[in-house]
Amino acid sequence: MRIGRRAPILLLMALAVVATIALADVIFVYKGQISVNPMTTAPLAFSTGPNAGPTITTAAQYINFTGTDSGFTVSLVITNSYAVYYYEAGQLTVNTPGYIYVNSITPSYTTTTAPVQSMTIYIAPTSNPNTYTCPIQVISGGLPVSTPTTPCSLTTGTYYIHIYVSPNTPVTTASTETITVNFGYNVVGNTAVPVP
Repeated sequence: MRIGRRAPILLLMALAVVATIALADVIFVYKGQISVNPMTTAPLAFSTGPNAGPTITTAAQYINFTGTDSGFTVSLVITNSYAVYYYEAGQLTVNTPGYIYVNSITPSYTTTTAPVQSMTIYIAPTSNPNTYTCPIQVISGGLPVSTPTTPCSLTTGTYYIHIYVSPNTPVTTASTETITVNFGYNVVGNTAVPVP
């Protein structure tokens, strides 16, 4: 009789011990130390080209190209034409040889149809601006191209940036679009690594 009364209590105690063991976690802890140091010279530096505003005031009504610490911003116009070619709009100084590619493209527009049918960015050496070292297509058929694109080799030196845009016609006052292009620049190997 005494064992019969104690059996449920002993069974509950045994289950409590087993449950505690089953719910226990084993955590291994590792330590990583990351040192962050500034780089005195950026691998790439963007600036306004010889044929764009705000430097060239006569071009400013058509295109403004401004280099920043993290890339560049461009404001340009399209019209009812087959295409618009902005020659030597920007300038790129390559301080470290590497491979440039497009990591992602995000277009946004206010109309039902994308105002830009196609867009290509050309990178050409200033010593021979009509020889395109890197033709980088950004928009094709009104849609962003698949990314990452094939890397393009850049050596140390100065390059011009040309922009070729084909509009979807007819162009109206509502035909505005913003295209954000994120570039990758691999200074180690010829690989387009997706950047999160």
